[in-house]
Amino acid sequence: MEHLYNKIRPVGNRVIVAVKRGSKNTHTIKGDNGEDIELYMDTSFSWDGKITNHTQGVLLTDFKNLKAGTDVLLYHNAIHETNELDIYIDPVTNIHAIESNSLYFGVDGDSLICLDGFMLAERIYDEDTVSPGGIILTEKKKQDSMLKILAKPESITDFEVGDIAVVYKYSDYEMVHNIGGKMVSIIRLKYSDCLGKV
Repeated sequence: MEHLYNKIRPVGNRVIVAVKRGSKNTHTIKGDNGEDIELYMDTSFSWDGKITNHTQGVLLTDFKNLKAGTDVLLYHNAIHETNELDIYIDPVTNIHAIESNSLYFGVDGDSLICLDGFMLAERIYDEDTVSPGGIILTEKKKQDSMLKILAKPESITDFEVGDIAVVYKYSDYEMVHNIGGKMVSIIRLKYSDCLGKV
C-alpha cells in the first residue's frame, strides 16, 4: 500500500483512506502463559452502526499533523459506496475519499494523536449514594453536560488535560475501535461543542 502514499490528491476538504474489512474484529490478548491469543469479535450488529460500521483505516495522504501511513479513527458513517475509489489493492481493502472532518484521531501504537478540533474525553458521574451500612443506594448518574479532557491537540489552548469541559448534551460521542489489538471504547469531543470549563 506504501506505493499509494501521497499519490492521490484529494479535492476539497477530503482525505484519502484505505479501509480493511474486518479490521475491528480480530483482537489479541495475553494468555496466562504470556503467549498471544487471537480472538474474533462479532461486530455484525449494533443499533446505531458504531460497532458494525468501519471506524478505522490507514491515511494515504498527509493531513494536518499526520503523515500518510498513519492508522486513523473515523466517523462511523464516513465509509460508504459513494465515496469509494476504483483502485484495487487486495480483496479486503478499499480506498475512500472521505470528508476531512470525519477523521478524528491518529493512532500511534496504543496512543491516540488528537487532530485540530477534536479532543479525547471521559464521562463524569455523580458520586454513589451510600447508606450508613455501606450499601450503595443508587446507581452512578452521568453528568450530561460535563466531560473531563484526557488529551487534546496543541492548537486548542482554552483547555488543559484534566480540565472539566461544560458541553452540549450528547457531546459524549463514543466509538469502538481495535487499538493495539484490543477492543477500546473512546469518547470524542468536538471543540465546537464546548461551552466553558469548570
